Amino acid sequence: MRVLSLLLTAALAWGQVPVPAGAPVAAPASVEKLVDVALAFAKKSAADSGGSYRFQLVQPPRLPLLPAGKLTFEASHLSKRDPVGRFFVVVAVKVDEQRAAMVRVDLDGSWVGQVLRAKQDLARKTELGMDQLEATPFDGVPPEGALSELPPGQRLRGPLAEGRILTRSDLEPIPLVQSGDKVRLTATSDVLTISMDTLARSRGGLGDHVRLEAPGSRRVVVAVVTGPGEARLEN
Repeated sequence: MRVLSLLLTAALAWGQVPVPAGAPVAAPASVEKLVDVALAFAKKSAADSGGSYRFQLVQPPRLPLLPAGKLTFEASHLSKRDPVGRFFVVVAVKVDEQRAAMVRVDLDGSWVGQVLRAKQDLARKTELGMDQLEATPFDGVPPEGALSELPPGQRLRGPLAEGRILTRSDLEPIPLVQSGDKVRLTATSDVLTISMDTLARSRGGLGDHVRLEAPGSRRVVVAVVTGPGEARLEN
């Protein structure tokens, strides 16, 4: 089964499942239905993202030789998480509800929405606010991880030039706890809440996990940063 799976993956990566020489050409209606299923799956996969997507077929897919019976299609997955640029949808071809083949449908996607751009040159470690950024319309293939909203508690990992689109990789959490800082640790269990002062042994921003050392001992616990000099012990 593992060998068969690897062969199938390789076939999908390089093109369609091989069609035997002299195999009959599938009816146009079947190919059209296959494309419709792939397009619907791509649109559904992109539905949770901000903005809107447009998709077009790169080339008509070819169906392999199939036994007689009722033909149906079931989309499986996309070749990449963000459906922009060139990608494909893997579709299972079923005959009488039994899987008979796997086919890829090549699509090209573009995105329409708003992205955040720098209003001016910004230096490394700048703590970002919307006064330094502007939302601008975008239509096409955005950079990977392009942002349309600014996550809270972030600063620039490196410099950002004026007009450049802000991406997730440009950001890092603003450190709220530094190694050596005194941190107030809170632990809650049912109705009981206990707080104590600890010493940070690592750094972190909001929501990050940091290592804390209990006073009078070398025992280290891991807690979640909840604010400047504050952390919570997870249950």
